[in-house]
Amino acid sequence: MLDRVKLTILVIAIICLCVLILTFVIGSQPENADRIYTRIYIHGIPVGGLNATEAEAFLMENFQPGLESQTIKFSLNNEIVAEFTFAQFGAHYDFSNLVQEAMDYSQLRNLPRRVGRMFGLTYKIDTPAQLKITPQRVEGVFSGLSRQIDIMPQNASFAMKDGNIVVSTEVIGRGIDMQALALATEEVLHSLESGTIVLTLHDILPEYTAADFDFTVSVLGSFRTKYTGDDTDPRVYNVRLASERINNQVLYPGETFSAGTLIAAHKPNSGYKPAIVLVRGEPVEDIGGGVCQVVTTLYNAVLVAELPVIQRHSHSAPVSYVESGFDATVAGDYYDLKFKNDSEHPVLVVSQMKNRELIITIHGYETRPPGRSISFSTNRVKVTPPEPYREIVDTSVPFGERYVLLESQLGLHVELLKQVYIDGKEVEVVKINTSIYKPLQGVIAIGAGQ
Repeated sequence: MLDRVKLTILVIAIICLCVLILTFVIGSQPENADRIYTRIYIHGIPVGGLNATEAEAFLMENFQPGLESQTIKFSLNNEIVAEFTFAQFGAHYDFSNLVQEAMDYSQLRNLPRRVGRMFGLTYKIDTPAQLKITPQRVEGVFSGLSRQIDIMPQNASFAMKDGNIVVSTEVIGRGIDMQALALATEEVLHSLESGTIVLTLHDILPEYTAADFDFTVSVLGSFRTKYTGDDTDPRVYNVRLASERINNQVLYPGETFSAGTLIAAHKPNSGYKPAIVLVRGEPVEDIGGGVCQVVTTLYNAVLVAELPVIQRHSHSAPVSYVESGFDATVAGDYYDLKFKNDSEHPVLVVSQMKNRELIITIHGYETRPPGRSISFSTNRVKVTPPEPYREIVDTSVPFGERYVLLESQLGLHVELLKQVYIDGKEVEVVKINTSIYKPLQGVIAIGAGQ
């Protein structure tokens, strides 16, 4: 009986001791709570003794170089056209979840883990790391492939050649199937192994085909201005260059024509020569002098064609080649002549120079009724006289001789009006624009020479 009591007491003592030990094991904080248990491996890499940041960096050092060596090749027509490493897609591992699992094993107080740590058992984490891709890098790679492979479609068009309107047919483009490319690229990247993607292409259809030019082409509006001299004159040279830049320009339905953008006299290395232009009414030499004659001639052709003018600016003083109110100018990127094709058919701008005339014609599909006609007139709202002629001395001419160096000009406030007639009867008067020209003081030179 005594032996049984002793045995019972011994068992109870052992149980109490075990409870105390387990309580200590479970309840006590692990050493180095901010560090990973020494015998933990992530994909075979020992991370024990490291904090979370150090562990992630150490894993990156071991595994990220593998992505540098893996590549994706892109094939088209059985030919490799491009090759990129995984890293060029911004591919990188994210070990944060695995490191967090290691930290949890090291710090949590549940019995199996505490016991395992006490007896020096290893703990292996082989859960796949997350592979992340940088979208901006992927877009950059895809954009480069697109620029290399894609062929943009070309709309059907028309042009004046040897006096005849000639229609050119459309060209169907081709482009990479971006949806298929994205899916295939993602699959190869997440396989973590190099691969080859066969590019699939699709047709890119032009917006306008030759069928859209199956109409009778008519002259919608035309205007001409005179010039003197030949191409040895910088001004005439500039007029010809500007004329060539707008010649045979096609404006599709809904598009806006920008004369300043096409003529581009204000751009560096524009090709234009210095010639006389009006600046605040004063004649000065500047690059592109003369291009405003092209702009003005175009403006009047557009008025006759009755296409809507979006932007137009008058000169600071009247010009010699059209009446006041009919001129237009471009300057820098702030003064422009813009008009819109509001019809349902393409229109063509043809600009030619012959017999000392600049002739600009707008061709398109005529929708105005046969009995409709228009005319234009101006209304002088206000006239401002200039200051009396200013006199200067010119020692290059004999004493006492006088000549006009610069003609004075009236200041004008002018309205341009359009009259609309149906079968010869006026039915409408529309104000087209308002132009204000500053008065220009003339200059007289007085000789002071021998």
